[in-house]
Amino acid sequence: MTKKILISLLFLITCITISAQSNAITASEDTTINVIAWFNKNDTTEYTYKKQVMVINDDDTTRTNSIEHNFRVNVVDSTFNGYRLQYQTLSWKADNEQDSLRYGFQMAIGGDKPLVFTTNGYGQIEHLENWRTIRNESMPGIMTFFDVIYTKHPGLDSIMPKRNLINLIKLGMNSEDEVKDLFPSMISLFSLHGRSFTIGLTHNDAPANGCGYPVESTTIVSYEKADTADTETHNGDYVIRNNATMTMSGSDTKELASTMAGVFLSEDTANKLDSIIGDSLNVPLKIRVLTDYHYFYSGWPKQIRKQTIVKLGDIMTKVTTENIEWNRYRWNEYDNDNDDGNAKSL
Repeated sequence: MTKKILISLLFLITCITISAQSNAITASEDTTINVIAWFNKNDTTEYTYKKQVMVINDDDTTRTNSIEHNFRVNVVDSTFNGYRLQYQTLSWKADNEQDSLRYGFQMAIGGDKPLVFTTNGYGQIEHLENWRTIRNESMPGIMTFFDVIYTKHPGLDSIMPKRNLINLIKLGMNSEDEVKDLFPSMISLFSLHGRSFTIGLTHNDAPANGCGYPVESTTIVSYEKADTADTETHNGDYVIRNNATMTMSGSDTKELASTMAGVFLSEDTANKLDSIIGDSLNVPLKIRVLTDYHYFYSGWPKQIRKQTIVKLGDIMTKVTTENIEWNRYRWNEYDNDNDDGNAKSL
């Protein structure tokens, strides 16, 4: 039960982003690095997303899950004002039922339909062009998906009524931003575009935006040295590393857990859970997020590594490691099915 509550608390992770001093794009290249996309029409990069989860509970047992997701980003148009980027899932595999279900839900939403994102001139994502189509065409698939789940697990409806869950999903797909956020791999790739970072080390202590809880953050920004032994490192490649930590008091943890239970569970289940919880969750919650953003000189993301450590007192620690890394690209040329472009040995 504690694990389910912790999952509800993980929404706080979205509040912990790079909180070092970042500014609008500047012309001063001696002291800052600007994250800017220098793309051409028909540029294509393929990525592999990998995720591994390790949970350590109070009796020292450990469980690991992993998933792998391959997708392609293609520049379908390039103008002075920005880019149109097409995102398409290529493959997905998981080693556990939970993530297999997640894949089924993801396919119900987007399936193999290409998504078209538009950016500003710096490469910062502004819109999901076909979000209404994605939303409208996905609802029948979502309904079918949950019909199967609730038929397979008939007792689930008494804990989390299907009607409530479907209504919650509909509310969560009621705007462009909400649909756009259903594709976090794409959002992560371009989350820093259009921002400028001071070269060197920056330390920042401030309340996290939208959270109200204090966040300590350290960011290190630098150019990467070109390695003559590695043909895929170039002069001008750069990296932005961030270490952010948020801590909540025990009373705040308990209050948030009760609130989230009331939102996601039936009233009866939520009330029972609240009485069971008592003071068991009156313990501090600490969330630490370590992120490395590596970019090619052209602004194409090279690799994004993220480790999230959630520690609930001495009860449990959950470590989630995510990695998005390029595996093939074709730039500055028209598509040619006979040309694999630059590719890694996979």
